[in-house]
Amino acid sequence: MGNQLMVALIEASMAHQKSCWAEFRKLDLSPGQPKVLSRLRYKEGYLQKELASLCRVEPATMVVLLANMEKKGLIRKEIDHVSGGKRAYRIFLSDEGRMLAEHVDRIVEEVEEKCFTGFSEEERAQLILLLERMTDNLA
Repeated sequence: MGNQLMVALIEASMAHQKSCWAEFRKLDLSPGQPKVLSRLRYKEGYLQKELASLCRVEPATMVVLLANMEKKGLIRKEIDHVSGGKRAYRIFLSDEGRMLAEHVDRIVEEVEEKCFTGFSEEERAQLILLLERMTDNLA
């Protein structure tokens, strides 16, 4: 009985992931790339380190993700001079990356509509708030 939350979260997460990844694979996206595309769609110019934090991945993981995305022509990096004269990269979507980010968000919206079938708006908002609180508690 004590593992009900774990089982429910894992099953919901796996079902959501399976639905999304069936489509993401068709777009030749690797894990992590959809989240980066979606974040950049709404605000570009994040420092690489900021983007890693927002996406909740290690900075080294973000370096690899962005290198692969740059090879595919999905992003571009611009050098910025930050405090202490250090150099850092700001990340921007290419035109192709922007179109792909829109496609990713449409896929996610369709899957989320399926997820929330039969939920009221209040229930949707409450579930998201509760999951965010759990994530913060564990972070």
